[in-house]
Amino acid sequence: MLTIPSPAQPSSPDTALPPARRRKRAWVKERAFLLQNIVRGNLIHNTGGALHVMRLLTLHKMPAGLLAPGHPWVSGQMPDGQGAVWPRNVVFRTPVGTAWAEPSYAPDADEVLVGKVGKFLATMVGKSVPTPEIPHGTRRRMPHAINYLHGAVHYNGLTVLFNTFAEALEYLADTRFRKELRRMIRAERREVTLVFRERNYDPVEYAYFSAFVMSHLPWFANVNGAQRRVMWGNPSPYPAVNIINGSWVADTERLRHGDTTGIVRPPVAPGVYFQGEYGVPTRGVNRLEKTHAFLINNWVRRRGFRGGLYFVDRRKVEAERYQQYKATGGQNFVGNEVIQHPLRRRKKE
Repeated sequence: MLTIPSPAQPSSPDTALPPARRRKRAWVKERAFLLQNIVRGNLIHNTGGALHVMRLLTLHKMPAGLLAPGHPWVSGQMPDGQGAVWPRNVVFRTPVGTAWAEPSYAPDADEVLVGKVGKFLATMVGKSVPTPEIPHGTRRRMPHAINYLHGAVHYNGLTVLFNTFAEALEYLADTRFRKELRRMIRAERREVTLVFRERNYDPVEYAYFSAFVMSHLPWFANVNGAQRRVMWGNPSPYPAVNIINGSWVADTERLRHGDTTGIVRPPVAPGVYFQGEYGVPTRGVNRLEKTHAFLINNWVRRRGFRGGLYFVDRRKVEAERYQQYKATGGQNFVGNEVIQHPLRRRKKE
C-alpha cells in the first residue's frame, strides 16, 4: 500500500530562527515600538497640543470671568448636590498597599486623595474667575487659557490609581491594560491622570516611570508631584501623571464659545472599563527610556530660572525672585532634580 506523506506544517518565521536570532528580532521589534511611541507622543502629538495652547494665548485669547465662582469646573461639585466628582471618575484602582517607603506613612483614603489632587487643579481654574482679573504675577502665574484647560483635566478627566511606580509598571507593561486604556480614551474622549498613593518617592524613579509611559503610549506624560521636580513637572499634593491625549481641546473650545453647561460632563458609568485581570512581570526601565528622561530633564535644568514653565516667562511673573537669582548667581535656586546620564560610565572612586 502506497502511503502519501502529509505536507509539512509551515512554521512561523520566528520559531524557525535560532534562539539568538529570535532574541535579536524581539529586541529590534521592541525598540521600534518604543521609538515610534516616543516620536508620536513627545514630538508630533505634544507639538500639536503646544500649538493649541499658543493659539489660545494669542489668536483666540481667553479672558477672565468665563466661569462663575460656583461652576463645577471651579468647585469640583456635581450639579444638583450630587457631591464631588473626583471619586466618581476613578476608573481603575489597585488594592491599597501596606508597605511604604517610610514605615509610619499611611496615605489618605482614596476619596480624600483624589479630592486633594482635584481641588489643587480646581484652585487654578478659580484664579481666572474674578473680574477685574487677578493681575498676571505671583498670585496668578498662569494665563487664563491654561487655568481653564485644567477644568477639563480635573472635572471631566478620569483617574487611574496605583500605590507605587513599580506597581504601575506591571500594569502598563501589560498589552491588555494598554489596549483597554486606549479603548476608554477613544470612547470617552477625556484626559486621564495616573495618581499614586505613595508620596515619599525618588524623583529620578518618577522621571524614569514617565519615560516608560511615553514609550508605551502615543502621548506625552507630564509628571507632577510632592517631591523635587523632574522634567516639566509642577507641584501636586500626590504624584499625578497627566497622560495628555488632547481631549482638553474640545472642552476648552466650547468654553471659549460661551458654553458653560455642555462642558460639565457626568461621571463615567461604573463597571464599563478594566473588568479583566491585568499585570505582568516587567523588565523595568531600559536605557532608551532613561536616556529620554535624562534629555528632557536636562533641557529643563538648562533653562535655569525659567525651569518648567514653558508658556510663561517666569522672569516676568516672579520679577523680584529673578533679581535675587541674578544677584546670587542662582546659588539658592532649587531647580530640577539631577538625573545622571545613563550612557556615561561613572568614574571609580
